[in-house]
Amino acid sequence: MPWRGASRLSVRPTARGWQALFAGVVTLVVARLIGTTQFHQLAYALLALPLASLALGVMGSRGLRYSRALPTGTRIMAGSPATLRLLLERSRFGATKASVVDRLPGPRSFDFSATREKSRLEVPLTFARRGVYAFGPAELRVADPFGLLRFARKDWKTMEVVVYPRVHELRGFPLRGGNVEAGTTGSRGRRGEEFANLREYRRGDDRRHIHWKSLARTGELFVKEFSLQAPRRHTVALDLRREGLRTQEDEIEDAVSAAASVLTHLARESLPFRLLDTGSSDANTGFGSDDDSYWEAMRLLATARADGVRHLGETVLGERGGLGEGVILVSRTRDEELPRCVRKLRDLGLSVIVVALATHTYRTPHVPGDASQGREAEFFKRVGRLEAAGATVRVVGHPAGVAGLSGARGAEAVR
Repeated sequence: MPWRGASRLSVRPTARGWQALFAGVVTLVVARLIGTTQFHQLAYALLALPLASLALGVMGSRGLRYSRALPTGTRIMAGSPATLRLLLERSRFGATKASVVDRLPGPRSFDFSATREKSRLEVPLTFARRGVYAFGPAELRVADPFGLLRFARKDWKTMEVVVYPRVHELRGFPLRGGNVEAGTTGSRGRRGEEFANLREYRRGDDRRHIHWKSLARTGELFVKEFSLQAPRRHTVALDLRREGLRTQEDEIEDAVSAAASVLTHLARESLPFRLLDTGSSDANTGFGSDDDSYWEAMRLLATARADGVRHLGETVLGERGGLGEGVILVSRTRDEELPRCVRKLRDLGLSVIVVALATHTYRTPHVPGDASQGREAEFFKRVGRLEAAGATVRVVGHPAGVAGLSGARGAEAVR
């Protein structure tokens, strides 16, 4: 948020301050009526107290500085506890009492030490939902040593905090480093280009890899050996198409969490990845395997919305040639063309894993004999068609959510 300039200091009497002013005015009136010197002196003393409080409060409020910070390297995940550090600095002549009302993102009040020039607080935070949150503006409040006046000043500085999607460990997910994956036939990884060693030529070796310098020096044939095949690249495609007038928040959150969990799994397996979604933003990433690439993708997922118009299969096929060697499709809307998309991807030699959301479990409870059984049967037919097309299918259903990906296989997750 742009700096809006220093706000004016507002001053208001406290309950004790109003009492002192009232007593001073009454005493002065009585002194005027009866003409007693002692009453005049008492009245002047009572009225002088607020003036002294004003001078001390103004002096103390000018030295106030407030700031917020997250611990170095902190990344906030939805549903996970985090800590925010608050710092209030003041001059040596600061007021005895100081408090801050800050929006984190809702209004919260904090009291700081009255005896320290630098007061620190650690505030626990937990966010139920992913997203980008703005902290601030804050109001700094101080009171004079006598407690007669309250001073307040706006601090317009804000802080943006990104809350990333909830991530689950995918222990049983069929994707591992070293090019060993479900849904593939043979090894289709890209050959590494890093030279590893020389060995004697054997019949059938590619002549393009003969080391001619060794032949000229020794008269014997040697071939170059390369490092193991380069890590397979995977595209994580997230279905963010809007279907119907209303979307279930839990369904969207689980779909985004599934994509985030798969990205995390790929990063831990040192497999290059990219994110592709069907939302209206079209904010997709390129392939990468480092921390910057990972957090770039997670930042996009933090703000992802189900507002797209394209089907998942249509979007993925439009990216042919840039999908790498494997695709993980996170599907949550009805797409009758998705099995055809899977077959085309398999024909191109790509491995395909589908994480299918059982959307009927988010909308209607399972009651024997009602319409939900028909929706369940329709869903399992779609799963069957995807498996027949060559995809490895994992199912996410309510209430287990993405955590269920670590256990059940295929349709077993919601049965």
